[in-house]
Amino acid sequence: MEQQFNFSEGLMGNGTTIYLLAFSIKRNPFTTFILNLSIADFGVIISLITAAICASVFTLSHQTYLINAFFFLLFEFFFFTYSASQFLLTAISLDRCVAVHFPFWHRCHRPPYLSRLVCGLIWILSFLLSMVHFILHQTRTYGSSPLFYQLIVNGLLCTPLMVVSTVTLWIHMRSKMQRNQRKLLTTILLALLFFLLFSLPMNVFYGIKYFVSYNPLLLTIGVGCATLNSSINPLLYFLVGRKKRGKDQHRASYKVALQRIFKDETGSTEEQETTNESQL
Repeated sequence: MEQQFNFSEGLMGNGTTIYLLAFSIKRNPFTTFILNLSIADFGVIISLITAAICASVFTLSHQTYLINAFFFLLFEFFFFTYSASQFLLTAISLDRCVAVHFPFWHRCHRPPYLSRLVCGLIWILSFLLSMVHFILHQTRTYGSSPLFYQLIVNGLLCTPLMVVSTVTLWIHMRSKMQRNQRKLLTTILLALLFFLLFSLPMNVFYGIKYFVSYNPLLLTIGVGCATLNSSINPLLYFLVGRKKRGKDQHRASYKVALQRIFKDETGSTEEQETTNESQL
């Protein structure tokens, strides 16, 4: 029941975030990252929900080639979106580090299409990693666990960069807090910390499976942590961005929370007027 709650809450939160950022809130380069991150997290949760439903349906029936192939494709889709989510969060953390250390370049000389280009390359890279795993699995070149090499790439590339970015942003917030970036940096720091807590175990437990032995409990815990990691970001956006006073409706207050966090770095009064209009 608790896992179904996480599924439903994460699905609703990411779905609402995708809708608001795509159709209701003015787009800027940073929200492009957040929109793609929400799509990746949405895909992770969808794949897990589909796998859970299919597993309960086909538990009593005999396994067939088609059923096994379907589960394998779900498995591939899960790790495709899981990898994209990790790479996108890494790109977000690096973008913020550049913004706080080189604010003039980031504000005035950063190419406007850079966010879309990076997101596109991340989706292509994640797809290629999944295709490599698919080919290795079909040819059985590396035995029964070729996905281990994909998780190693994710872990070795993403985790060190996220740790460095987390420490850098935390030091920046402690030393020179900028009022117009406070909510944004707080949200990113929390997202990075929750990633290190919830998403990293999936890589670790699968490595244990490869080197030691198969442990269903550890893999179940790893998948559960990945689900929490993909579900928690919308809650962070709402809690950090909401006003502490006022009783707005849930949908409207969530939209305002997103506007308050992901506004342009210039902090113009035009953004504040948009927020006030959305509260009416």
